[in-house]
Amino acid sequence: MQINTKKSKEFENTAFAISASNEGHSQMMNVVMRPKLKVANDSTVPAKVMSTGVKNMVNQANVLVQQFGQLKVDLLDRSDRALWNYLQGVNDYKVSIENHPDKQAIKTALLTEIHLRDGAPMSSASSLEAVVVRYIFGDQSRQTRNNYTVVMEKAAALNIASNKFADFLAEHGGVSKVVEHVFDDEANTAELAKQIADASKASQTTRTGLVQRYFSASAHNAAAELDYAGDVINWVLPKKAKKGKASDKADPKHEVGQFVFFVTVQDPDTGKYRVVQGNIFDKAYEQKLLSEIATRMATETNELEQVVQSLEQTIGFEDLNEEGSPIEA
Repeated sequence: MQINTKKSKEFENTAFAISASNEGHSQMMNVVMRPKLKVANDSTVPAKVMSTGVKNMVNQANVLVQQFGQLKVDLLDRSDRALWNYLQGVNDYKVSIENHPDKQAIKTALLTEIHLRDGAPMSSASSLEAVVVRYIFGDQSRQTRNNYTVVMEKAAALNIASNKFADFLAEHGGVSKVVEHVFDDEANTAELAKQIADASKASQTTRTGLVQRYFSASAHNAAAELDYAGDVINWVLPKKAKKGKASDKADPKHEVGQFVFFVTVQDPDTGKYRVVQGNIFDKAYEQKLLSEIATRMATETNELEQVVQSLEQTIGFEDLNEEGSPIEA
C-alpha cells in the first residue's frame, strides 16, 4: 500500500501513517489535512555601528551599573528607600529610551552588550523594562531581576509618573509587595486571559475530536487494506492493582486507543514506503497525537466539521463519537 503524503524537509525520508487511512478519499484528505506553513523567524540581530546618540545612551546605562555597585556597598544594606530611589533612576532611564528617536537601536545595542557580557542571548521580544534590568542588574539573581522588571512594568501599566516611582513602591510596601499585589487592571486582564484560554482549550478539544472522527469515518470507506504481518507494539501500560475495592473509574492512560500508528520509511529506489512497525498507544497519548495534528492543520474548524459530517453521512451515521471498536493486541 502506497501512502499518499506530502514530505517536509524535517521528515524527508520518514512518514507516519494511520491504519484508518482512506485512499478512496485521498483528494478530500489533501484538502483538509493541509499543514500550516512555517514562517522562519530569525531574531538574531547583527551588531551595528552605534551612532553618537546611541552610544551616549549606552554610556548612561554603564554609569548606572557603576552607581549600583557603589550603592550596594554604601547604602542598600541599611535603606530600602535608597533602593527605591535608585530604581526610580533606572525607571527614568527606561522612560528616556522610550522617548528617544533611536529607541529600537538603543534596545538592540543593550541586547548585543548583554550577549557579549553574559555569553547568552536575550530575546529581542523581551520588554524594554526586562532589557534595562538585565543590563544594569546583571550580577543579581534571576528572581531579583524578574521582580524589578515586574514593578517597572506595573508602574508603566498604571501610568505612574516617572518622578513618583519611588513613592509608588513605598506606598505599597516595597518591591516584593508590589509584585504580589493584584491591581484592578491586572485582575481584569487576568480574567480576560482566562476566558481566552478556556475558549482556546474548548476549540482545540473540538478540533481534536473532529480529527478523530475524520479518521474513523475515512476507515469505513477505505478502498484498500494494509497487508502487514510484522510487529505491532502495545505501548499501553497495565493499571497497577491497588489494595481494597478496585475503582470503576476509567483511566485513559491505561486504556487502549482507537488507532494503530504505523512507522514507515521511504524506499529511495521505488518511492514507496516500507512499514517498520505498528504502534498502539493508550487513549490519553493518542489524544495528544491527534491534538498535535489538529494544531498543525491550517483548515478552519467549520471546514473540517463540514467534511467530517459529509463523510459520516456517506456511511449512514451522523455522530461518530470517540468510542470505536477496541484494538486487539
